[in-house]
Amino acid sequence: MKIISKSFLLSSVVSLVLPQTSFASLSSAYASLVDTSQNQAFESKPAQSLKLAAVHFITNDGGVRFGGNNPGNQEFLPGDLCKNSGYRYEGCPAGYVPGEACPHDSSFVKECINPDIWCRDNDYNVTSCTLPKYLSDQCPYSDTLYKSCEEDNARACQEAGYVAECEPGKVKDKACPYDESYGTCICNPCPGFDYTAAEASAQGYVPGEVCNSCGTTKYKRSEALCDGFKTCDCGGATGAQTCWSGTTKKFDTCKECCDTSVYKYDTANCTGDYQLAGNSCGGKYDTCIKPGLILYSDRTTSRQYLPEKTAIGVVIDEEKKIAAAINNFGFHKDYNQKDVDNCVIEEKSLYQNCFYFYSAAAVSWISSWNEKKVDIPDLQNCSECNPDCLPDGKTNTAKITTYSQRTGNIILPVQYVNNYQPLNGCPSGSWCGKGNWFLPSIQQLNTFSHNKEIIKNTIKSIPYAEPIVFDDYKSIYNSSNEVTQDNNSQDYFCTYNLENKSFGITSKIAGGFSLPLIEY
Repeated sequence: MKIISKSFLLSSVVSLVLPQTSFASLSSAYASLVDTSQNQAFESKPAQSLKLAAVHFITNDGGVRFGGNNPGNQEFLPGDLCKNSGYRYEGCPAGYVPGEACPHDSSFVKECINPDIWCRDNDYNVTSCTLPKYLSDQCPYSDTLYKSCEEDNARACQEAGYVAECEPGKVKDKACPYDESYGTCICNPCPGFDYTAAEASAQGYVPGEVCNSCGTTKYKRSEALCDGFKTCDCGGATGAQTCWSGTTKKFDTCKECCDTSVYKYDTANCTGDYQLAGNSCGGKYDTCIKPGLILYSDRTTSRQYLPEKTAIGVVIDEEKKIAAAINNFGFHKDYNQKDVDNCVIEEKSLYQNCFYFYSAAAVSWISSWNEKKVDIPDLQNCSECNPDCLPDGKTNTAKITTYSQRTGNIILPVQYVNNYQPLNGCPSGSWCGKGNWFLPSIQQLNTFSHNKEIIKNTIKSIPYAEPIVFDDYKSIYNSSNEVTQDNNSQDYFCTYNLENKSFGITSKIAGGFSLPLIEY
């Protein structure tokens, strides 16, 4: 048998020219066809493109036979081949998934698969998800089976009614549990925007920032500044211009009003050695005082400041003619102005008291620890620092100076007053120069305390005087009186606390403020 052609596409006819004696029977011919020519032809082409016509065996006389017992033309179709190979189904019922296709004819398949079974066999097993996850990768043959769950926070928030942005006039309220950038919206409460347009522009007020609350505009407001106007206790002067600042009516010019129970002094009832002082109203003053005497470098005194002279002190005892220095501070070498500026104590007396602490006049008694037990033999001891104790400060200072010169033991407060000299008007060798000032006795400090109000008012009238009266913050003044030794064989000096007008003692290693005095 001779094979004329193995295969032709579509309508091509495969013709095999064989001798008649080659065919024994239909069954043997069919077997030979499948085993040889047909196997080769169908396996060499894809099932989708292969279409075979009937197969004929041509004899020498032109007849078509299949063996001696094939009475006519016998055709073998691809479908028969598919069925014979196990591809039993020609198409599948609606809804079923075709299985493996026949390579000879793709319309024949081995099986028709239930779509749910096909999906599950291909890992489409997910039917539901928990928010914020959603079904993903749907099975092509099922509406209910998916391959996985995928997280989608934005979708979960949106489907729950949350939004990423609120419309004007609203603000976010409750945040979405899946994504905090989403939330519900409420009308903007506009905290601090408490006024309507009319209220914000009412008398005495000016409108400020605005806020939209679901279409309603709310306002802030502030009191009108009324620059150049002021509050007047007794109202405005006649013809004064007015300005409302909030609920307060202000005027550019105030009418003068005076409390006659306070402002009661004038030249008619404040005479003689007394002078008007303090605040004034309507030509009257609230204070009538007898000012202290000012001591000048020419050894004269006056109750008024005389700018043509040089003031060197303020009198603390007019009867005994004793004055206190008015510019004896100077800064201690270990301190400077910065220390004063940074001093932290009560505000009302901040600068004054820091001057007190950091001044060169604030010194301890001795320069050596071992001197604390030394008793100055010529200096009278005062029992319990009695203010009537004698002698006076000038005598005490002289005795202490003599002791220091003889022994070499330096008593620092006395050394300070011995070296004191006013800034101007008292050159060395003059009556008020160095060596003529002394440390107060406890009795003289007591007099100083009783006259402190007059002294303070007098100092205020001297432009370059320093505040020597410290009566509001732990003001300890050194005296030149010594007190009896205690059981520890220590000697002390007497001190005076001007704040509470009390006498005390201080160890010689402690100290206070040294106030130079002079007789005139």
